[in-house]
Amino acid sequence: MRAVWSFWSKPYRAFYHRSWLDERTHLLSWALSISEASRHYPITCLHTDAIGAELLVDRLKLPFRHVFLTLDELNVVADHEWWVLGKLATYAAQTEPFVHLDSDVFLWKPLPARMTDAPVLAQNPERFDFEDQSLYRIDAFMCGIERFGGWVPEEWADHFASRANRAICCGILGGRDVELLRCYANLAMEVIHRPENQPIWPTLGVRDNILVEQYFLAAYLRFHAAGNRSASGVHAEFLFPSSNDAFDPAAAQLAGYTHLIGDAKRNIAVAERLEQRVKREYPKLYDVCMGQAFPSISLFNDKT
Repeated sequence: MRAVWSFWSKPYRAFYHRSWLDERTHLLSWALSISEASRHYPITCLHTDAIGAELLVDRLKLPFRHVFLTLDELNVVADHEWWVLGKLATYAAQTEPFVHLDSDVFLWKPLPARMTDAPVLAQNPERFDFEDQSLYRIDAFMCGIERFGGWVPEEWADHFASRANRAICCGILGGRDVELLRCYANLAMEVIHRPENQPIWPTLGVRDNILVEQYFLAAYLRFHAAGNRSASGVHAEFLFPSSNDAFDPAAAQLAGYTHLIGDAKRNIAVAERLEQRVKREYPKLYDVCMGQAFPSISLFNDKT
């Protein structure tokens, strides 16, 4: 199984860098993510653009075995507010069993065989409350689709019509059924790119990236697990059975898994622990990250 990462630099330069406490923390997270995962999955792949490769490969010397500039095209044709396109394009590009890791995910242990043998693997299933759609804003999204005559795939429409409140957290995502994952990713990208959907996006205020990635993934798997034009056996295996388990420190330690989700990336204490871990375990990478942390900001600012 290949370990895969993606980095589309344009949304990072534009706004996503603000998710991190500082650039040093961002780079150290990259160093630790690949260093730990590569101990279990030595075939490591990065999908990025030219600017991302310059930072992560040329300057940081992160030990990716394969580097693909598949995301350069997004800089020309795509709205960078849809940052999830970098991940979706990477999922769609896979031809062998893989696990995609966010750069804030650390695998201290290999994934269990029940996951690496599965058609689809992911971090955990999620449930949301229709009364609180601060995260999964599905009603507003579908109102926009109806108002402007937009389009969603039948898997999405069926999930919404059933009032299913399930999504899938994609801190890690992959599996052995690369064709199924490719079809899912291509349809998700089509939702973003379809001409009839373009008038909708400005009305929503922010781009609903996690709806397109995580809500639609649950919709796609639910639809095809029911046998709709698919062979039997479509299912996902999860590292954690729920979001609560994923956030439980004891469960995470048992699984050998850390995900710096949300505000954890801006937590000073977490950043200090991250720095000390990389300094102790990977001193050469630590020195490189310390030397590049602040120059990399000017690198991003100088590029278009």
